[in-house]
Parts: sequence; structure tokens; C-alpha cells
Amino acid sequence: MEWNKESIPHLLDIIGKSIQGRRIQKNISQEELAHLSGVSHASITRLESGTGNISLTNLLLIFKALEIADELKFIFSDPKDSPSIMAKRKKHSTKKRVRKSSQHSKNINNIWKWGEDK
Repeated sequence: MEWNKESIPHLLDIIGKSIQGRRIQKNISQEELAHLSGVSHASITRLESGTGNISLTNLLLIFKALEIADELKFIFSDPKDSPSIMAKRKKHSTKKRVRKSSQHSKNINNIWKWGEDK
């Protein structure tokens, strides 16, 4: 499934079901999650049903309560560490070959002499 092509309501439903699944895996009720996160029980119910539009702050509080906030680092990593930026840096830092001038190649057969040997 390509998330970029999905509708927002469908994505909200997927996210809500995923959070519900994580909560159930941890054997936590909605009421307990509400207490642990500080987010209202009604907001958690709406989120899990895919009908709610909660704030990012509340979503992060729920992630922290479910101990899944660390997984966000894979999505929101430091941009300076992204593979595309590292590739661009490498591309710009490569040295270009410098060719010798034609004048130098003409003089290469001449033997260099000290000023007093001339």
C-alpha cells in the first residue's frame, strides 16, 4: 500500500488501528492509556476508531505512554544524516582531475639545469 495515495480518513483509520493494536499488546485499557498519557479517554476512543483528529502533542503523549516514541527517529532523523544529503556532500567534495598544460608536456623532454650549468 502506498500511503501517499491513500485518503486522509483511511490513513487516520490505519493509524488508529495500529495504536489500538499496540495498546492491546501491552495489555493496557483505554482508561489506563488516558491516565498514563494525560489524553482524555474520549480522544483515545476517537483516535482508535479513526474518527478523531487529535493534536500532535496528544499523539506524542500517547506514543510516549505506549513507549513507541523512539520509533519516530526513523521518520524524523536529523537531515544532515540522510542518505541523499550525504550523497550530495560526497558529490561536491570529490576532487577533479587537473590536466597538465600543453606547455608543460613540450618542456618535459628538456632537462632542467641549474643556472650555473647553462
